[in-house]
Amino acid sequence: MTDRMPEPPPRACRDCGETLPHAEFVKARGGVSSCCKACRGKRAARHRRNYYAGLPADKRHTLTHKRRADAYGVPHEEYSRIAVAARWSNTCAYCPAPLDHMDHVHPLSRTEDATEFASAGLSVGDVEGNVLPACRACNLSKGALSLAEWALRDFPPPF
Repeated sequence: MTDRMPEPPPRACRDCGETLPHAEFVKARGGVSSCCKACRGKRAARHRRNYYAGLPADKRHTLTHKRRADAYGVPHEEYSRIAVAARWSNTCAYCPAPLDHMDHVHPLSRTEDATEFASAGLSVGDVEGNVLPACRACNLSKGALSLAEWALRDFPPPF
């Protein structure tokens, strides 16, 4: 004699209408859903898209970059990308091209020399004082280099 409980009968998903095994309807915390795992995933993705689409551009930026700054272990402060762009007349800080990106003067990924940068009184992390508008060409060529490293590599001294 076995002590196993009988397998619950298959269920029909309310979203896609497919009849699937009961296990496809069990949630992570043990509850049972009225739609299958695949449909729950699609619903969650649709909700995230709609939620972020309804936010102002600056708020979307704040949420995205806060996660990125936390991942690198650097500070994050809310700032307006629109205000930074307006302060620079919507042009690249490094050349006269129109802006496409925002560049971190001291890259977020360069945490090893962040304390040296901060001790010199310069802004570190995803904060307004560390962000400049940049065109695509300048931002992508600078990459994760500091401003000094990038300047020496792309614009060597004439002597």
